[in-house]
Amino acid sequence: MPLTVQLRAAKIPGIIGYIAVHYWFVIQQDSGADRWEIWQYSDKSEHSWGHLHKNLMPINAGVGHGDSWIEAIWQGQRAQTLATIIERSPANYANQNCYRYWPGPNSNTYAQWVLNQAHSSVQLSPQGIGKDYHGLLYFRHTGPLTYLSSPLMGFKLIWAQSFELQLLTCSCIIEFKPLKVYLPLTPTDKKRLIDP
Repeated sequence: MPLTVQLRAAKIPGIIGYIAVHYWFVIQQDSGADRWEIWQYSDKSEHSWGHLHKNLMPINAGVGHGDSWIEAIWQGQRAQTLATIIERSPANYANQNCYRYWPGPNSNTYAQWVLNQAHSSVQLSPQGIGKDYHGLLYFRHTGPLTYLSSPLMGFKLIWAQSFELQLLTCSCIIEFKPLKVYLPLTPTDKKRLIDP
């Protein structure tokens, strides 16, 4: 089996699961499959680094509100890049010893951090509450990206691609080509995306 990395999601337990999801990664290779995620409780599996866990649960298990689904799949060089970042994250992810449901850092903060480290075009959905947590104030401007974030308010502009407005870490996203609007606090959407 060629190296494959999956981004998986599942609804969070309780009523919040109708508007929020939990994200994690699965690395599949000839030697087997490993699930990597941040969990609200620390040191809960054989391979734990604070709140960062490897194989806490079966790779496709939901988190208490139904089945999981695949959001994105990578193969080839992209999969290798992501797998390297994920496998090195116990030494490189700064928030592994801190967990807050809101505004973050949480599981979605970790998943988006991995994607950002890999310069992936894939972004977590607006239901990935905590995905944009960077502390009290964060600003970045590189190339077509301008990004300002705080737990209260923020925005992200990717020139000619999308605009995202954040209020209390909930996101409203407008994609320009093709025109799509994603609203915060809407029911979770199961989708499948292959990132080339």
